[in-house]
Amino acid sequence: MKQYKLLIFGKGGHGAEPHMAIDSTIIASEFVRKSLKYKNIEIVSVKSGDAFNVISGKAEIVLKTDDVKVVNKLVSSLLIYYGESTSYKIKEI
Repeated sequence: MKQYKLLIFGKGGHGAEPHMAIDSTIIASEFVRKSLKYKNIEIVSVKSGDAFNVISGKAEIVLKTDDVKVVNKLVSSLLIYYGESTSYKIKEI
């Protein structure tokens, strides 16, 4: 299995205006939850946000897999729901 870093980009914002943001932490947690049904995806770590009262605009997931196409398919299907303000990058590490 190869190790990859998946970066998920939402739209950060202030905690007082959550309706103006797209929380990448929520997207990352949904990815982790949905990846549990795949035996070839292993989540190593998840990091998103480090400030109080700030909605994170970027999440980082380190994972291991032998089929990166499944990861691409899974994350792109999640981002369809959140619209054009979201994107992702995946690279081998």
